[in-house]
Order: sequence, then structure tokens, then C-alpha cells
Amino acid sequence: MSILDSTSLVNTLDRFNQRILSGEGVPRSEGLEVARWIAGQQGLAGNYRGMFAPTPDDFEHGIHVYSGEAITHASARHIMGQEAARAICLLGCQDVEVQAAYARATAWIPTVSEAHTHGTFCCGRCTPAFWRHYWVADFPDKELLLTRGLEALKAMRLGDGTWGRYPFFYTVLTLLDIDLAPALAELQYARPVMQRYLRSARRGRLAARRKQILELALERI
Repeated sequence: MSILDSTSLVNTLDRFNQRILSGEGVPRSEGLEVARWIAGQQGLAGNYRGMFAPTPDDFEHGIHVYSGEAITHASARHIMGQEAARAICLLGCQDVEVQAAYARATAWIPTVSEAHTHGTFCCGRCTPAFWRHYWVADFPDKELLLTRGLEALKAMRLGDGTWGRYPFFYTVLTLLDIDLAPALAELQYARPVMQRYLRSARRGRLAARRKQILELALERI
């Protein structure tokens, strides 16, 4: 299946994340097509701070992250913008117009003093998206920022393998990306919840995605 769905940023990012998690490559020509389309969403109606906007169909049918959590309002616009920026980074597209759109979309990020002080952004829904983008991008001191953020995540442990404020599956997906010892420690903490989920008999596309995420996370620990 082609990654690009020109009617939906959500679907395009879902398909992209599926390719990445499955270890499949993205041919250069397809990657350029996807990156250019995402770049074309920069600054459109519904964007967050000049980032990449979901499409009208996305707003009509509902917005979710790859791990299935539904998101709304400013969180939806921000998270999709960060996820789209992350996709451009991972695609490694050197197209001049794509890079210019990315620069415009992300110019505000290094100025966020709260994030650079605490390593978190706004809320428990937006922070994982911020981390996912920040980790793969070329921002200064990203290991320091993310280490601070992971310390904040640790402080939100509820003692049962989950965290207050932070959506469980999306947080695990995020930790799976980050190659830092504190991220591994949080996956270790979440191990019992992941194992219980995998022992349950759940079916459907969302369950299959979550199973894939948790299996990959358990392989890391």
C-alpha cells in the first residue's frame, strides 16, 4: 500500500509509521512524494504554530495517533504537526522546498523555554509527540532535554506500570524510539502492563498495532 493518502495526514502518518515499525524501507521516489505532500500542509488552515496541518477530512472523521489514542482540539493540531515534522526528518529528504517548509514549521521550537527547562511540553498528550520529533531532529542538547523530560515522566508513575497524564500506548511507542537509559527504565517499569495486554485475546487493527508496539518494546528490555 502506498504511504500517501492525499486526503488525510492521519492516514499518511499511520502508513508511514507502519512501514518504520515493520522495518520496511521507503523507496526514495516514494519518500520524496510523501515529504513534498507533507510540506504542502505547512501553514494551512488548522495548523499549530505554523506547523503541518491535518486535512479537512481528518477534522471531519477524527484524529488519532498511530497507537490509537484519539486527540482533539489544539492537542490534535500540535501532535499531528510534530508527527509530520518527525516523518520529514526520518525520510531524510533534501528537497529545497521540503526543507524550507520544515524550517518554517519548526522555527518556534528552540524558543520554548518551558520545554528546555523541564523537558516536557504543555501536557501529557503533547509531550510524547514533542519527544518523538525532537529525538530524530537536529536540535541542540536534545539528550539533555529528553533526559529531563524522562525524569518528569518517572515522577508521574502511578505504581501499576502506567503514568498519570501520559497516554499509555503512545508513551510506550515514544519510549521505543528514544535510545537513552531512562527511556529503557520506563519501559521496564511498564513491563507488567505490556505483558498483561499481550496475554489478552484482542482482535482488530488497533489491537494488532498495539501488540506490535508492545512486542517491540519488550524486545528492547
